[in-house]
Amino acid sequence: MLFGRDGEIDLIADFVGGDARFASPVLVLSGEPGVGKTALLDVAADLAEKAGRTVLRATALEYEAKLTYGALNQVLHPLLGRLPSLDEVHRRAIAVICGLEAGSPPGQLIAGAATLALASHAARATPLLFVVDDVAWLDLASAMALTYLARRIREVDIRILVAARSEIENVFVRSGFDAHILAPLSDESADALLADRFPALPANVRGRIRADAAGNPLALLDLPAALEGDPRPLRDPLPLTDRLTSLYAQRLRNLPPGTREMLLFVVLAGAENSLTIENCVPTQEGRIDLPPAEKAGLVRLNPRSGRMEFRHPLIRSAVFELSTSEERRRAHAILAHAFADDPSRRAWHLGQSASAPDEEVARLLEQVSDDLLEAGNSARATAAMLRAAELSPRREDHARRVARAAYLGSLVTGELQESPRLLADARPAPSDAPSLSHVIAAAFHLLNSEGDASSAQRLLIAALDALPGSLDATDEAIVEALFTLMSVGFYAGRSEFSVASRRQLDRIVPEPHEALALLDRAFTDPARADAAVLDRLDAAIDALRFTSNPVQITRVATAGAYLDRVQFALEPLWRVVEDGRRGGAAAKQIEALFLIGNDAYFAGRWDELEQVTDDGLRLCDELGYTLTAAPGRFLRALVDAARGHEVAADRAAEQLLLWAAPRRLYALAAYASHIRCMLELPHGRFESAYRHAASVSPVGALQPFVPHAVWLVFDLVESAIRSGRTEEAAAHLRAVDAAELGARSPRLDLLVNAAGALADPEQWRERFSAALAIEGSERWVFDRARVHLVYGEQLRRAQATAEARLQLAAALDGFRRLRAHPWVERTLRELRASGGGEPGADPLTPQEAAVARLAATGLTNKQIAAQLFLSPRTVSTHLSRVFPKLGIESRGALRDALDHRSELLH
Repeated sequence: MLFGRDGEIDLIADFVGGDARFASPVLVLSGEPGVGKTALLDVAADLAEKAGRTVLRATALEYEAKLTYGALNQVLHPLLGRLPSLDEVHRRAIAVICGLEAGSPPGQLIAGAATLALASHAARATPLLFVVDDVAWLDLASAMALTYLARRIREVDIRILVAARSEIENVFVRSGFDAHILAPLSDESADALLADRFPALPANVRGRIRADAAGNPLALLDLPAALEGDPRPLRDPLPLTDRLTSLYAQRLRNLPPGTREMLLFVVLAGAENSLTIENCVPTQEGRIDLPPAEKAGLVRLNPRSGRMEFRHPLIRSAVFELSTSEERRRAHAILAHAFADDPSRRAWHLGQSASAPDEEVARLLEQVSDDLLEAGNSARATAAMLRAAELSPRREDHARRVARAAYLGSLVTGELQESPRLLADARPAPSDAPSLSHVIAAAFHLLNSEGDASSAQRLLIAALDALPGSLDATDEAIVEALFTLMSVGFYAGRSEFSVASRRQLDRIVPEPHEALALLDRAFTDPARADAAVLDRLDAAIDALRFTSNPVQITRVATAGAYLDRVQFALEPLWRVVEDGRRGGAAAKQIEALFLIGNDAYFAGRWDELEQVTDDGLRLCDELGYTLTAAPGRFLRALVDAARGHEVAADRAAEQLLLWAAPRRLYALAAYASHIRCMLELPHGRFESAYRHAASVSPVGALQPFVPHAVWLVFDLVESAIRSGRTEEAAAHLRAVDAAELGARSPRLDLLVNAAGALADPEQWRERFSAALAIEGSERWVFDRARVHLVYGEQLRRAQATAEARLQLAAALDGFRRLRAHPWVERTLRELRASGGGEPGADPLTPQEAAVARLAATGLTNKQIAAQLFLSPRTVSTHLSRVFPKLGIESRGALRDALDHRSELLH
């Protein structure tokens, strides 16, 4: 099976099938080594044989390039039985070429004419396909004979399919035949190939291989073999197999020694360096050594950056593989000197040039690791920390740094399963207390793999309590311990856990890390996030535009999750996702995907939610992040519940409960209750819905450190009122009003006002109208549709059926757009009860539909009026009614809206 080559296979099928569109009898495939030319030639041979063609195949070999007629000998052998049918001159020429008779090789003209005569005679009986691979290595005599044949085929069915690494090397292109350039595989096809051939390959490693292979199928198939058993599979550059190295080895070895040294500088200096490579060269003479590499097609100058870049990432790896360790250390030492004014890069190169333990260099590398993480280079940050550990003279420093690398790998790059091995290496001696770094890494692993929040909390609290006095806000280990402790508190969902976290936070001086403070105030207790906290949160989210740190991005975005701020962090979150797909921050990629899914749920982008949660859950399975999968399963189950996939939603809720119960993870129990509440509401099972909603937080309170309660306010109040619990609903609304929850976001304002309207027997109309008039509430498609629904239900009960139908029609449109089928059915029941239309009824009148269809084609009101014999004013009136019925605001959206309407009606 060939991935991503459907277009080429169709092209070849038409070619070998004799499609009349091919005026030329020659099809040339050209592309870089390993791009899949030979595989396509194999496909062509199979297709040709099935179509009844005789396939004549030859592969040109470099060591036979000087063997006269060597390739022609290969390709003509299957036709030798027809030699007696040729005239004597041509028969004798072919016999000599194929070694059947002794004699001097025939001249070019005779050889070409003989080849044409033999092929034409054979083709009169059976169509032929000549297949020649690696034509760059064709001996000149064979090349001339075959091109002679190609240019003189007449009245016989002969096709010639050839492949070469480049158009320049291709004798057929030089003879005037066009080449079809075989492009690298797309990222999607490359990922499908890797997943098919290497299903056990972790997603972050797969992403890194995909990035380095740059769509080269041979590299995609060989790089996993080179990484097999490698404890650090994401090192830079990736190692190559012998086969991959050989693709470039000869071209590299043919370069002058100075040029090869210069290429090693280009590899080791890194694409991020701000100096041109010439600034790093130790001698004036070295500056002229790169042109041979340019001429060989290995590097090119980027005119924008002024830096040399490799034409393919594999060349970087080949240069590295063909260098010696001593050559690399020397180059790193020179680069360390060249980057004297850049402390981070200087430290990196000093670390790579060192050959013995050196605490000063190790300390510099530790700082470099933090800088690289801040810059978004998470894989290299982990590598720097591990190198710092290797260079640590003292055992305790070595252990601390290895533990820090284990934590970074688990937290950022997705190497959770690698953590136990590194922690074993970092285990302190029996007489030594474990370092805080070791405790953090162990606690993080316990929480995210096994979900053991209690053990994780005990480890962290004991380690922090062992530190006397205040906690230093500038100490990275202390800050990370507190972040992990806060994560423990969230998943545990119990006040004693959060109180323990808050006690440790209160020890920090002078001020806690901004993201830490925001997670504490805005995420764990959103009902009490005052205006000052919201301002800080908004400023921090806005500042994400200027950072590439995946940890910072996901933590700040998470802080805004319960307060509907994720929408403002979507662009940075997608950057984290793309980084993970390239083999970078895979663990943060999971979190970013689920945060995007969080916003997609409330904004009604449910198809997108299904995609991002599928991607995130697949990564969780591949990388072993069992607990981290819970938010993704929760979000997906909410959509399943709303779309009528009740079995799937209920199964997800049950799985969350089964996993949470023995570990006492109340956050997951809240997820399960929320899912089951949403399963009951569209069917009017309000008693059960109330029990599920009330199980998350006591009625009449927004319990501290139970953030999920703010997402269930409207559900709890609706189910309470519909099940006859008006006092409970009123008590809960008093708690909501006291917390001023509606001031936190337009969505919460919409729902708080609607919940208040449900419980207000006097002014419910005004309050519903006020809720729907809240600026920005249109974004929250599902919640707004639910408010229209309950408003319509109230109006129908008040005998205001005409008004009720308007509200119910708006709700129906929203639910249909989301394909929320149980909610559509509930709305239709109300519509029928109010005397409204039947299921599937068209909300547009025939004339409105006609006007809308013409407007969607781009006609003006005046042109529409002329066609329908109406006045332009009447056309304008019809459109003013059409837009709200279709849920759009402009003519530009008409076409899509009408297509969607057609789907619903049919």
